[in-house]
Amino acid sequence: MERPTVSDDVIEALRRLEAAARARRVSCHMVGGFVRDHLLGRAPTHLNFDVVVSRDAVALCRALAEDLRGAYVPLNEAIGTARVVFETAQGPVELDLSDARGPTLEEDLRRRDFTINAIAVALEDWLRDPLHPGPLIDPLHGREALSRRELRPCFPGTFQEDPVRILRAFRFVVQLGCILDPSAMPLMTKAVSELSHVAGERMRDELMAMLETNRAHVAFESLNALGALDLLCPEWSVGRGVEQGDFHHLDVLGHQLETIAQADRIFTDFAEFSEPLRQPLTEYCAQWLVERRSRKGLIKLAGLLHDIGKPAKRTVEPDGEIWFLGHEQAGVAPAKAIVERLRFSNRESQMICDLVLHHLRPGFLSREPQLTRRAIYRFFKDLGDHGPSCLLLWWSDRMATRGPKSRLDQLDQQRSRLEELLRAYFFHAEEVVKPQRLIDGHQLIRTFGLTPGPLIGELLGAIEEAQAEGRVRTFEEALAIARARLERGQAR
Repeated sequence: MERPTVSDDVIEALRRLEAAARARRVSCHMVGGFVRDHLLGRAPTHLNFDVVVSRDAVALCRALAEDLRGAYVPLNEAIGTARVVFETAQGPVELDLSDARGPTLEEDLRRRDFTINAIAVALEDWLRDPLHPGPLIDPLHGREALSRRELRPCFPGTFQEDPVRILRAFRFVVQLGCILDPSAMPLMTKAVSELSHVAGERMRDELMAMLETNRAHVAFESLNALGALDLLCPEWSVGRGVEQGDFHHLDVLGHQLETIAQADRIFTDFAEFSEPLRQPLTEYCAQWLVERRSRKGLIKLAGLLHDIGKPAKRTVEPDGEIWFLGHEQAGVAPAKAIVERLRFSNRESQMICDLVLHHLRPGFLSREPQLTRRAIYRFFKDLGDHGPSCLLLWWSDRMATRGPKSRLDQLDQQRSRLEELLRAYFFHAEEVVKPQRLIDGHQLIRTFGLTPGPLIGELLGAIEEAQAEGRVRTFEEALAIARARLERGQAR
C-alpha cells in the first residue's frame, strides 16, 4: 500500500526533536492520528504530530520552538502539554508534545480516546524508516480494530473524562468510515450532558471536521438521536416538532438536517449541474475562509441554521395554511449568537449571517421567466463572493423540500436559473457581476465640481449597474449617466 510521506524539512525537524530528547534522556513516541492515518495509507489533512515524552514535555517544547524558529503554544502546561508550530515546504506543521499520562507508555495509551488512536512507535524507529516504521506498540489491539474500521473506547470513562470525544467519535464515523463498537453508545449517553461545558472552539473544530466530509448528515442525525444537538446549540431544539405545512415533508429541525444530507449529495461531484460548472464549483467550495475551514463546511453549517428563525415567525391562517413570514430576518440574530459562541471568525460569522438573511432570494429569482442582467448584478452586489454559497445553500434547501405541494415540475427551470447565476459569477464576472470601473470618484469630483461624500458612491454605483446592464461601455457614457442623475436630482 502506498504510504503518505512527509517532506525532508519535516523529517529534519523530527530528527532535532529526537536529538534534543536523547540529550535530556527523555524517551519519545509518536502516537495518535498521524500513526493511525499512516497505517490506513491515508494522507493527513494537515500535519499534526502527537508525541508522548517520558517527562519535561513543556521544557522540551520551548527549546524545540527556539531551535526551529517556530511558535511555542501552551496547550495545558499544568498537565505537561504544549505545541510547536513551524513552517515547512508542506505548509504549517504542529508538533504536540505531552508528558505520559501514567508511569509507563502503555498506561498512557490505555488512557486515550479510542483504540485506533492508541498505537505508538518510538520516534527513533519511525525516523529509521518512515515508510515502514516499527515495531508498533499496540496494547489495546488498535491495529486489528483499524483493519475492521471498528471504533472502540479505550476505557469506560473516556467520554466523561473528555466529553468532546463524543463529537470525535461521530467525526471518525464519517471521516474514516468507522463503525461504533456496541459498548460506545451507552457510555456516550451517560456522558452527553457534559457537552454543555465544552469550550466553543473545541466543539467548532469537531463539527467543522464532520461538515467537511460528504457524510456529515450521518454524524448530525446521530448527534440528534443522542440528544447532543440540544446541548451543542439549544436553538436547534426549538425547531423539533414544528410542522411546516404541505410544502414540506419534515418539521423545521428535520428539514435543516435534510438540507445537510442534500448538500452532502450535491457537493460530492456537482454531477447535477452542467459539466463546465463542476470544476469551478469544486474549487470554490474548497476555498478556506480561515485556515482549515472551507466554504463547503460553512455552507452546510448555514444549512443547519438557515431556518432557525421559523419557530418564532410561525402563523396558521384560517384556511390552515402555515406561514413563516420574515423568518430569514428573524434567523440572523440567533445564527450570529451561535457562531460567536462557537468562536468562529468575524469573516465566517458574516458569511453565515449573509446566507441566513438571503437564503430565499435565489428562489424568488428562479421563478422569473427570464433573468435580467440588472437582477443578476444586484444579487451579487449584495452577496459578493458569498453569492455562489447562497445559491448552493438554496439548492440544497430546495432539494430538501418535498411536501405534497412542492412543485417538482419546476425543478428544471429553477436549476436553469441557478446555473445562469453561477455562470455569470464564474465566467462573466467582468461583464455582469463586477464590471471594471470606467470612471473613478476623483474624475467625478473634478468634472462636476462635487465634494467627497456619499453622493460619489451613489453615482459610481449607478454607473456600475448601467455597465452590468450593458447600457454603458465607455468613459463618455459613464459621464452621461452621472450627468443625467445629477440633473434629475436623483442622486443625493
